[in-house]
Amino acid sequence: MLVSMTGFGHAEVSNRSARVSVEIRTVNHRYFDVSSKFPKALLHREHEIKELLKQKISRGRISISITAETELPKFNVAINLPLMEQYVAQLRKFANKHSLPTEIDINTLAGLPEVFELQENQNDADVLWPLVKKGTKQALAALVKMREDEGKALEADIRSRITRVNKLIKKVERRAPKVQAHHTKALKERVAKLMEGVRVDRDRWMTEVALLADRLDFTEETTRLNSHMAQFKACLDRGGPVSKKLTYLLQEIHREGTTISSKAADAEVVEHMVSLKEETEKLREQVQNLE
Repeated sequence: MLVSMTGFGHAEVSNRSARVSVEIRTVNHRYFDVSSKFPKALLHREHEIKELLKQKISRGRISISITAETELPKFNVAINLPLMEQYVAQLRKFANKHSLPTEIDINTLAGLPEVFELQENQNDADVLWPLVKKGTKQALAALVKMREDEGKALEADIRSRITRVNKLIKKVERRAPKVQAHHTKALKERVAKLMEGVRVDRDRWMTEVALLADRLDFTEETTRLNSHMAQFKACLDRGGPVSKKLTYLLQEIHREGTTISSKAADAEVVEHMVSLKEETEKLREQVQNLE
């Protein structure tokens, strides 16, 4: 099965104390590249989240966004006891020194600077992680399904283009003997005209004509084209991560098409090879979207 690198997955999970939403998007990229956005309480879980992603995605640019809401208060209020005790000690010291009443009112203490401090609730991570893990797996499942569906559509388009390319190669193969005969005849006529009135070894100049005609022969190139196309189809049939190998094969197919156009010097063959190279460019665009 072929898999597209473009996809989207979303999941929402909740329990009595929290709710988590997970969104995952993927696009084409040469490597496994993750961009993440989630609550501060989950920063220490980043590695584990990436490992979950790696289980289902081999490469691509991946964006994961996690939002969470909990019933727990975001901050806890705490008294800065060491500071409070210092305030009390200093106030009593001052009262004794100046013979003042030593009763200290709690309201007075509460109004002193930095007596109270806000502490972020550390219990959020423990409450959220099971939901985040579950939500990430569900979002991944949705993402994979979308990538597989798109992969099927890409595969159908790629196979139809393969059929067109193979037809073009067959047309060139059928045309090849006529091209070869035409060039050989033309070369013989030109050489004969140039050698008119000049004594020359007939066997020698016929050999030279044969060598020139051989340089115009593109049988090897069409043979390699057929081999590359067979490998291309076999790679598709195997499925899995195929993009890099298919891209390489398309480069070779494009190169053979260019060589055939140059060698053939025939309008019909050149036209077929231009169409072939157009198809390989379209195939390259499609293949680059595969994993």
